[in-house]
Amino acid sequence: MENTKKIASSNKENILGTEKVGKLLMKFSVPGIIALVVNALYNIVDQIFIGQGVGYLGNGATNVIFPLTTFAMAFSLMIGDGTASFISLMLGKKEEHKAAKGAAAGMIFAVVAGCILAVLYSIFLPSLCRLFGATDAILPYALQYGGISALGLPFLAICSGYASIIRADGSPKYNMIGLLAGCLINLVGDPIFIFVFHWGVAGAAWATILGQIANAAINLAYIPRMKSVKVTRKEVKGSFPIVPQILKLGISSFISQMVLVIVMAVQNNFLKIYGAESEYGADIPISALGVTMKVFSILMVICIGLASGAQPIWGYNYGARLYKRVKETFNRVIVIATIVMIFAFLLFQFFPMSIVRIFGAADESYNKFAIQTLKVFLLLVPISGFQLSAGIFFQSVGRPILASLISLSKQIIFMIPALFILCPKVGVEGVLWAGPVADGLSFLLTVCMLTLSWKRIFKDEDDLSDRAAEKDSAESPKIDSDSRLRYFINHRPTVITIGRSYGAGGREIGKKLADLYKVPYYDSEIIKEAAAESGLNAMFLASVDEEDLPASVPPVSMVVGTNQSDLKAIRRAAEEAEGAVIEKIAANGSCVIVGRRADQILKGKTPVFSVFVDCDENARAKKIAKNEGLSEKEALKKLRDIDKKRSSYYNFTTKGSWGRSSNYDLTIDTGKNGIEGAVKIIQAAL
Repeated sequence: MENTKKIASSNKENILGTEKVGKLLMKFSVPGIIALVVNALYNIVDQIFIGQGVGYLGNGATNVIFPLTTFAMAFSLMIGDGTASFISLMLGKKEEHKAAKGAAAGMIFAVVAGCILAVLYSIFLPSLCRLFGATDAILPYALQYGGISALGLPFLAICSGYASIIRADGSPKYNMIGLLAGCLINLVGDPIFIFVFHWGVAGAAWATILGQIANAAINLAYIPRMKSVKVTRKEVKGSFPIVPQILKLGISSFISQMVLVIVMAVQNNFLKIYGAESEYGADIPISALGVTMKVFSILMVICIGLASGAQPIWGYNYGARLYKRVKETFNRVIVIATIVMIFAFLLFQFFPMSIVRIFGAADESYNKFAIQTLKVFLLLVPISGFQLSAGIFFQSVGRPILASLISLSKQIIFMIPALFILCPKVGVEGVLWAGPVADGLSFLLTVCMLTLSWKRIFKDEDDLSDRAAEKDSAESPKIDSDSRLRYFINHRPTVITIGRSYGAGGREIGKKLADLYKVPYYDSEIIKEAAAESGLNAMFLASVDEEDLPASVPPVSMVVGTNQSDLKAIRRAAEEAEGAVIEKIAANGSCVIVGRRADQILKGKTPVFSVFVDCDENARAKKIAKNEGLSEKEALKKLRDIDKKRSSYYNFTTKGSWGRSSNYDLTIDTGKNGIEGAVKIIQAAL
């Protein structure tokens, strides 16, 4: 009864694999949607008040400056996301000092990059405005708005770059507070500066900067309270050489933002060229499409927030082989995203003028083109949510190339060619029709990719389960589910390998699994067999496996039956002997092997289900201190030493990365799930 209660408790903690999908989506998606919408509102709020107080030329100016802001944000996200990834990687390797250095490097470089861009924008702003499609009428407004906005780029860098680091530190709600504070100040400042002080577009720019300053101040206040790393002057010194590694890790975020910059530049120039030849002139099309793109950005971030919230649900359940939950989550996300987009589509088609008025209605020509832009450019918006969600789904299940292809397909592969083909034939309206053309073609590409990949992702596993179930039903129809799984493992040899941090309970879990499935368990026995077959002393073999090599060649008494004096040769002999024993064991049928690089030794040679178990080091230290009669300080030092040695040996002798989740089929936190809970999770995954 007590064990049953423990298992039930573990399952409750393991909500990604047990909680109802609908509740999980609410829990994980809603905060993300709010944060993204608030972030998008920074520019939209400006556009609304500028449209009401300045007119459509002011909105045209914000459309010209928006690519420059996006470019600056691309740099900030590259540094922030790269820093967050670097910190996580170093912490996974137990290199806390290097993680702190990376945090210092990223935070300093983000501000430096913001300052450099501010100077460059201020110097080259007239040329940049022309590059992004500014007409003679829009240029004065763009120079005024952009010149002031450039002053806020260092603060923007702290807002965007530090946000990734704060979220990675486990404080997404704190990050959301900063965003909300900045948006609120911008929202209050815009009407005051535009309508009371009559500062025009300059007032909107100053309101934005004040919001960014507030957001940046809140983000900076968090840094001394970071939980995962502590950044002091010691870490700042000598941290600059880490910057290239950070940029490499964050380059994908930069590319995704740069795609938007390129497309906006091309669109604005097409609007300028072909608009000048139309009845509307160049200014109206640039302003109208800018408003439409801002409206669409709200819809886009809602879908991205929804799918990003589903990302951990997809990832966890896919890793745990709970494929029904993966599919259920995917279906729910697609349905919700499509409903949101259909609702928006109905607004655009039947109430377009109501939306245009929000951003400031003007003369008849502007209103006519703005309505046409909403109706035509967003004609196929109902299918856009599918594409966005599918891209994030591919990323979640380990298909980054497909995810990148989907992200690039609409904007680069289809949109830009459509502009070059349609505009010479139908004029400025070609820019509008390029939107649904790109939406439709990217939707078809996404459907084809998803159909083919769906089979690759799920077909083998589904067929295997179906065949096992059919065979089991025919040969043993009345046995329970645990017995069925034992039957399956014994008829399809499978080696369960368990990597573990010291004190996380890997051996206990391994023994329970071996008892459960009635298969052999191997741990130190491998050392004994390897010693017998190689002629090397078992104590030496154990030290080679679990600890660093001795500083000098071991005494002759440690090496039995060999005159080998080269320590590297001895190490190779030890590794080969251990590997041969593991392969021999695996050839005899299903079993459980704890440690010993078994997952990498058997990779590609026999079916392997690899597990890594970990636990918060403070919890492990308490357990070790109690079991071994040590102080908690001594226990903490011991576990760190052993983890470091295990990691060094594993990484040095294999192509894997010890403890990194992507290296294993399943990773489990025994601190949250307990030993019994971990066994239950492995059962479900198998």
